Amino acid sequence: MNTISTNVKRTGLATALGLPLILAGCGGDSSFSPAEVETTNDVGVIATVADDFGSGAVELIGIEESDMTASGSYFAGTSDIAVNGYGQHYYLLRKFNADRVLKVDVENPAREVWDASALAEDASGSANPYQVVFVNDTKAYLLRYDQNIAWIVDPSATQASGFFTGDTLDLSAYQPSDTNGAVGMSAGAIVDDKLFITLQRLNSSFAPTNDSYVAVFDTETDTEIETNADADDNLKGIPLTGRNPGGIQYLEATGLIVQNIGSYSAPFEGTGLDIIDPANFTLSSMIADADIDTQISDAVILNATKGYILNYAGVGSISLQTFDPSQDPVSLTTVGSFAGADFRDIELGPDGRLWLADARVGNPGVQVIDTSDDSVSDFIQTTLLPNDITFAEIDISF
Repeated sequence: MNTISTNVKRTGLATALGLPLILAGCGGDSSFSPAEVETTNDVGVIATVADDFGSGAVELIGIEESDMTASGSYFAGTSDIAVNGYGQHYYLLRKFNADRVLKVDVENPAREVWDASALAEDASGSANPYQVVFVNDTKAYLLRYDQNIAWIVDPSATQASGFFTGDTLDLSAYQPSDTNGAVGMSAGAIVDDKLFITLQRLNSSFAPTNDSYVAVFDTETDTEIETNADADDNLKGIPLTGRNPGGIQYLEATGLIVQNIGSYSAPFEGTGLDIIDPANFTLSSMIADADIDTQISDAVILNATKGYILNYAGVGSISLQTFDPSQDPVSLTTVGSFAGADFRDIELGPDGRLWLADARVGNPGVQVIDTSDDSVSDFIQTTLLPNDITFAEIDISF
């Protein structure tokens, strides 16, 4: 039974996080082999920040039905961070003027696998890495908000030098004339061998005065696709109805849903949820700017009849609301008592529950919400304020 004892050692983090180890099938059966039992446990990865934004760190949560706790904090440093999970690893993005990507194995959470630069040695300014968009184990795209070039990267690299492949996607055609920055690539999603990248195209005052776009690339050839979405422009991508996109997700029955932030202050013009058909690139609306007088700062759509948004009315005045996307116009309903406070992120967990980053000073943590009735099934306190949520998994097969 040496195979099992070795596996128990390598799942030390799972035990520390309270994840169950399933040792079924062991007993004294001489025919037992490691391939007979395969299971994984999911882990919530939370980027947290201090209330004065002076520092940040990562905390981990082993996912169970109740009584979950956070461990950490790991990788204390700058507060401008994001996290992207993929398999047993997560990628810690240190953003504006930090320009680093750290690969971390959740089984060894206190030490990075490697720490790579997101900025070429001869480049100026900041890369400001925003998201790693994964094609598969060996190919992904690094979206760099303050550069016009996205990097093609190898997430399976065992050393920092192998992360950037040297290949790129050029988005400079989308840079508007009234900005001294870049195109503002903010989020990405992959559907049917196509990469969709949201481009904010803000002006030099960070206002959404220009049409925002979604650029589309073939993930096999890495060439841009002419969508013919607008016959009157000279760009290949899809011009959005809303402006200043902050996120994009794919729902098979609906299409690609683009969450548009709009302007950063009242009257919040340009917010809303756009829908893109990934096959023919046509555009429609799920929530129009006219249907909401505040700002959509995040969105999670579960299915054709249920979705959630974070409704931003001002600093520290954000509400979690649910709605039925099939209704036109939609009717927004506040979930429980989650109104008028500091809520920073919502994500659908691998457990099918909604994870809400509750950044209220004094008792920060993650609210885990049962989407069947919008009741709170758990609350996990964090040391710092939760700001960004992703998920990874521990393979405890033996």
